[in-house]
Amino acid sequence: MQTRVKLRKSETFWEVNLVAPERKPPTFDFQVFSELGEALDEIESAVERCEEGSPRCVFIKSSSDRCFCAGANIDILNTLSEKTMADWVATGHQALSRLEDLPIPVVASVRGYALGGGLELALACDLIVCDRTAKLGLTEANIGFVPGWGGSYRLPRRVGASRAKRMFYSAEIVEADSALSIGLVDEVVDGSELTGWLEGFSKSASSKSVVGIRGFKSILNEQDRASREASLLAETEYSLKCIKNADTKRRIREFLEKRKS
Repeated sequence: MQTRVKLRKSETFWEVNLVAPERKPPTFDFQVFSELGEALDEIESAVERCEEGSPRCVFIKSSSDRCFCAGANIDILNTLSEKTMADWVATGHQALSRLEDLPIPVVASVRGYALGGGLELALACDLIVCDRTAKLGLTEANIGFVPGWGGSYRLPRRVGASRAKRMFYSAEIVEADSALSIGLVDEVVDGSELTGWLEGFSKSASSKSVVGIRGFKSILNEQDRASREASLLAETEYSLKCIKNADTKRRIREFLEKRKS
């Protein structure tokens, strides 16, 4: 059983849901990225047509109350090598850059853990709103990796370079209120109010100028595009260095053995 991507449509917003197997956290593998790509195809096509019923904003959600997304599927770690790493990193880069570049507002709705690639997924959204169970962190240093899906570019733009370094060096997991205080998330609400917040945001955004919102987002994204692409290339380069490293291989092996026990 693996995570699936389900697209749910309503009058003003569409939801991209990561649906995990029972009692498992949502994770990414190549199939999940493929399904996310198909959802983005449909969203992009609908937005381009700008017809009645086209989404005015997109929400990224999880079926799990305990985990928004835990990053890479454990089975992927078993297959990563010098030959496969570049393709794996590029696949994540492509998907999250497409998500970030959607010309409408994109909001991550976070409950529970958003770790590693899961936080990178949230960071690719325009806004991050979470409930009080949220715990967020780039924890790749625990197993010997750099952020592989744009975290090195997006995290410091939210919290500043010094705080991003501190978080990554210590693999710090930040709870909801602390995340709000440092700018990592944009809103913290009680769990029962999360759906209402999203619906309220969608109602507000859908009443505003489509061309104005698209133009503003495009201007902001274009300002940093060259920097983003340079950071993604550097992530690929350093991911390859990591996978060749003996300490990384040891950490992966110990992590997999711990998960089996």
